[in-house]
Amino acid sequence: MALGGGPAAASKGLPPGGSPWATPGRLLALFCVMCLFIYLDRGMIASNGVNGASATAERPASGIQGDFRLSLFQDGLLPAAFMVGLLVSSPIFAEASKHHNAFRLIGLGLAVWTVAAAGCGLAPGFGVLLVCRMAVGVGEASFVALAAPFIDDNAPPARKALWLGVFFGCIPTGYALGYIFGGLVGGALGWRAAFLIEAAAMVPFVVFCLRAPPINLRGSSSSGSSSGSAAGSSGSGSGGHEGSNRGGSRPAALLARLRLGARTIASDVALLLRHPVYVWTVAGMTVYTAVLGAFAFYGPKAGRDVFAIAPERADITFGAITVLTGTLGTLAGGSLLDAIGSSMRNALLLCAVGIGAGSCLAVAAFWAAGSFALFSLVFAAAQLAMFASAAPSNAVCMWGVPPALRPFAVSMSVVAIHVFGDVPSPPLLGALQGWLQNWRLSMSIASSLLLLGAAAYSVAALVSVTAIDYRELVAASEAGEGGGCVGGAGGSSAGLLAAARAAMAAEDGAEPGVQLSNEEGEEGGLGLGSSRPTSPDRPLLGPGARS
Repeated sequence: MALGGGPAAASKGLPPGGSPWATPGRLLALFCVMCLFIYLDRGMIASNGVNGASATAERPASGIQGDFRLSLFQDGLLPAAFMVGLLVSSPIFAEASKHHNAFRLIGLGLAVWTVAAAGCGLAPGFGVLLVCRMAVGVGEASFVALAAPFIDDNAPPARKALWLGVFFGCIPTGYALGYIFGGLVGGALGWRAAFLIEAAAMVPFVVFCLRAPPINLRGSSSSGSSSGSAAGSSGSGSGGHEGSNRGGSRPAALLARLRLGARTIASDVALLLRHPVYVWTVAGMTVYTAVLGAFAFYGPKAGRDVFAIAPERADITFGAITVLTGTLGTLAGGSLLDAIGSSMRNALLLCAVGIGAGSCLAVAAFWAAGSFALFSLVFAAAQLAMFASAAPSNAVCMWGVPPALRPFAVSMSVVAIHVFGDVPSPPLLGALQGWLQNWRLSMSIASSLLLLGAAAYSVAALVSVTAIDYRELVAASEAGEGGGCVGGAGGSSAGLLAAARAAMAAEDGAEPGVQLSNEEGEEGGLGLGSSRPTSPDRPLLGPGARS
């Protein structure tokens, strides 16, 4: 599938940018391995071997919590600290991907992630450790915002949900491997060694992303040439070139570009908020992520205390459950969606059912299980149902917005699910447990909140019936005159956004044909005709917009 290299790349079946090394399968494998390392870090810091525990009459202090004498609330700040870096960098990386090579941006973010992970292992105090955890968010922002659109561009059309399922399945798998890795390495070599080892393991991937032939993302202004030229061809880049030609006005030019960037981000946020399917889907994902984050961080501790088992057994059991259910559940969700028809409505209904079933099963596991074996079985079923929503929900976040906004939509969903999800949930659950002193009740209350997520997905499914599926714009652009990609880059950012505005104008009862014609005169347009494929949920343009 040609996504960024024009007709020549199309004839060779090359991915974006026409780089011969970057076949779809290789890209998927590369992103999956990097995803495993990123989320291994998140699971590792929650493991008993790395996170540890405060000293009690029965056991000595251990790990981060023991070395720095942290309360449960302070300990809960560790998984939340990376959000500062994520909040600052996520929209920046997403906007930069419109004008600069996205693959290079991933390498830059992962370089920061690697240095920050090493800093965690060398941190002399809790304050330095928190700062390093904040910097880790930069790596997650660059990778998570840009990797999924790359996979969506390259995946075979009939198996997009499955390919996304494979990628997103690496998230729980990475978490689980982090439990196991942290428990084993932290127990044997100490918690600092675990951070240093993961940082060293990421170095080859950083070097590869920064030095390999670049590949491009659909909807980006960047071509195979330098990102500077791409930026120069965009509206935001022109001001930068003007400033660079006037040595004395560089501060003013930089300030102007920052203001323009802020206005662009605000405009993109406003555009995203006009898509109710996206908004309600992110709401459901936020609840799901909040509960999953609470499970991930406090699950091993709750299992250890409720069933009086060894910390190592708790780490390994929760890790094994998450690996198994995360992999099988995410793959099953993607495969099932492809099988029943990958419409947005089907995806959202699948999410609602999975989250609702997961809530009921998780409450039963934490509240009623009399043995750790029974708990493990029921909790595994709960997580299996929950993880089935991962691929469909993330797919809808990309399918329900204009193509050029996919990185920004993904990055904003990441910001939302963390700011309102797994950032506040661990410290809040820690505070709740400190008040109740009853892990069964605390975890059952957290599990019941999943029903709110099921309700949000249900609302999203209802509004998706009349919503735009923007995959049609991509199909129309690739079926344009000459059989090549529009604009030579899989559809230019401006051209795809022009068609998106025309489609939304049709929803509002405006005259999209005139608006699209004006945009075509400036940017080349998309040439949307009546021969484009119809959406599984509804036509792209209403009857009044058709010729």
